Amino acid sequence: MKPLFFLRLILDFLAAGFLLAALAYDWLGNAVHEIIGTGMFLLLISHNIFNRRWYGMITKGWREPRSFITKMINLPLLVTMLSLLVTSVIISQTVFSFLPLTSTFTVRQIHALTAYLALLIAAIHLGLHWSMIMDVVRGRFGITTKSRLRTFVLRTAAIVIAACGVRSLFVVNIGPKLFMQTSLEFWDFQKAMLAFFLHHTAIIGLGVFLAHYGLRLIRDLRHRAA
Repeated sequence: MKPLFFLRLILDFLAAGFLLAALAYDWLGNAVHEIIGTGMFLLLISHNIFNRRWYGMITKGWREPRSFITKMINLPLLVTMLSLLVTSVIISQTVFSFLPLTSTFTVRQIHALTAYLALLIAAIHLGLHWSMIMDVVRGRFGITTKSRLRTFVLRTAAIVIAACGVRSLFVVNIGPKLFMQTSLEFWDFQKAMLAFFLHHTAIIGLGVFLAHYGLRLIRDLRHRAA
């Protein structure tokens, strides 16, 4: 594996970590939240530069299931991230406060909506590339042989994480957030900081699980039909 590719993978996971951390607004405070968000967007810019060839393939491969699904996830993710960036700049109180822009309650609601949309779509995006990530992990640890026990343990863990992800959707009350419903609730980070990140990580795991095994199901169905 080329060192540059491994570096790209690390930067991508770092960007995902920044997105997860930025959701903990009440814990971080506005200034840290904006700094982390700015770092995330810088990493996303590098991600798009590294993967710039993908944009030249947008009009191609729509009839191939995997390519179609990838585009149907990546394009909404791109729009969501751009919306998140625009609203971030508008409501900024620290990093971009020098700009003559006026923040409104609606823009802040849209910002929160796009943040959680980005979390969900990015999780699915990650799942679409999970096989490649697992190949990288196996290569780094020198795993060259198959193991039924290892496969069983990993799949069991995936099912457990996905189940926790379903529960976490309700724990973090993600439904109202996606419909921009006003809520007076807030997460008590003094008592449950770790729980916050575990629940959101489980939601990411759920997205990865659905995308990864959904692709495998489609592939198996195509092979059976061939």
